[in-house]
Amino acid sequence: MMRVLLLVAVLAAAMWFGPVLVNHAGYVKVIVAGRVFETTLLGLALLALALTAALWLLSLLLRKLLRLQHISFNFLRWRRQRKAQQAFELGLQAYAKQQWLAASQHLAKACADEFMHSEKHLLAAYAAFYAGNTPLANKHVAALPDDSNSSYFVRADLLLQQGQAAQACVLLAERVTADSEDKGLGQLYLFALQQAGQWQQLLQMVPLALKQQWFDKDKWAQQRFNIYPAAISQLSQQQRFDESADYWQNLPAKERKSTAANIGRAWAMAQSGQSEAAEKLLLSQLQLTELPQLLPYIRQIPLGRSVLKLRKQAQHWLHEHSSNGYLYALLAYLAQQEGESEQAELALHKARQYEPSLPW
Repeated sequence: MMRVLLLVAVLAAAMWFGPVLVNHAGYVKVIVAGRVFETTLLGLALLALALTAALWLLSLLLRKLLRLQHISFNFLRWRRQRKAQQAFELGLQAYAKQQWLAASQHLAKACADEFMHSEKHLLAAYAAFYAGNTPLANKHVAALPDDSNSSYFVRADLLLQQGQAAQACVLLAERVTADSEDKGLGQLYLFALQQAGQWQQLLQMVPLALKQQWFDKDKWAQQRFNIYPAAISQLSQQQRFDESADYWQNLPAKERKSTAANIGRAWAMAQSGQSEAAEKLLLSQLQLTELPQLLPYIRQIPLGRSVLKLRKQAQHWLHEHSSNGYLYALLAYLAQQEGESEQAELALHKARQYEPSLPW
């Protein structure tokens, strides 16, 4: 609306001033260094407009010429950047296809350009490592900024993949602190602690993992089973698991009462000769819906002949779920604990019949 009103105002001014300027053209006389310039006021305005247009065209032409000169001086640089860009594209394609040698070669060429410099070195480090060239991978890692999370992550990850979990733990412990919220580093640190068998430190890191939400709700439900059974059972072997210890008491009550933690406690009890107490604890935690998730850990608990109550529970469930392969797998484990190898083999055969995906 304002534009329309402005246009109307301009047209009205032109209709009013136009005839005035035509009928009263005015007169301008300029004397400079003995020369006399005479013109009308309207002619002077048109001349000023023409000069402005000429200057604008001249400046445009000069900018074009300067731009061409810039390109000519930087042609080699532009060509190098173009080659690096093409190498980056080819390197990403080879990386996605897991063609590690080709990916390593292309990404190494791509690093000649400063664009996405850190990202290129990170990908190139992994590609070189998977291609079997560890020195080149370390060279790319060294090119990353020393204080970046990416540098710590890839250095620790490559150490883990070379079986040097303890060194990876030392490296990540410097970076994963209470004020660090990098979820990727936190997840890698927990995995490194598991691989290094540093169970007490692993349990001590759980409150920080929960506070900073390194895992979402569903993934943490699975992560509990990756942590508690192994940590508690191994601690019970190394130094006797102590429920009054700080690393355990500092855990939230929900974690200490979780099924995964109780599986670990039952495992520790069985290892210390408390088979009946372990069976009772397992029976209180066992749920049919969770059996696929629990069974890999239960099968490692040495209950011996203290399996009567568990067997009754499994048989009770089997009356209503006769095609549940995991129940047959549980029965196979219980028969094995009692030394009934033939019964165990028959139950395991049934388990594989109904659940072909069973890994054992």
